[in-house]
Amino acid sequence: MVRSERKEREFNMRRAAILETAERIFAAKSYHDVTMAEIANASGFSTGSLYQFFKGKENLYTTMVSEKLDFMFAEVRKSTEQAKDLLRKIETLIDAHLQFVERNADFLMLFIKGEKVTSSDAMSSLHEKILNSYYNHITFIENLLENGIKSGMLRNMPSRDMAEALFYLIRASSVKWMLMPTTESPRSKRGFILDIFLNGVKKND
Repeated sequence: MVRSERKEREFNMRRAAILETAERIFAAKSYHDVTMAEIANASGFSTGSLYQFFKGKENLYTTMVSEKLDFMFAEVRKSTEQAKDLLRKIETLIDAHLQFVERNADFLMLFIKGEKVTSSDAMSSLHEKILNSYYNHITFIENLLENGIKSGMLRNMPSRDMAEALFYLIRASSVKWMLMPTTESPRSKRGFILDIFLNGVKKND
């Protein structure tokens, strides 16, 4: 049993290393210019060994994106749910997103590039999953804000629109940080995003 567990642990570690290397390479180059041999060489494996983990380049790519998306949304939700009150939850939501951006710039660059990869069933399924994951996450934020409306802490506005507005503020700040090199952490913008979202830009009389 111990030996079997060790083999499984080693397999998962090697698989994770391959996905991490592939993420970096796909972010730097066009999908069509990347080869399994290149990923294998950069990962320290033979090309044949890579096929023990993934069926091919497309399977590797879709697995990489799918699993990282699941991880991102799960981490953001977990952090948010652990916060005590509504305002702290919103602040934590913003911070968790920005923290993920800082730690996973290569992965998110894939979405900024927005290139057409292939029109296969696997890629179509991945595209559908990305959309569903996004809408589910917006629903998570919407429910959070809906609780704020019911408690009287937030204005009685369409909660779905509010959720999308908050997510767009986070995304805009993230994209700017990735496209315009700076030594400043993206997390330094969490206070600004929170203030704009809660208070707007109009000066109070």
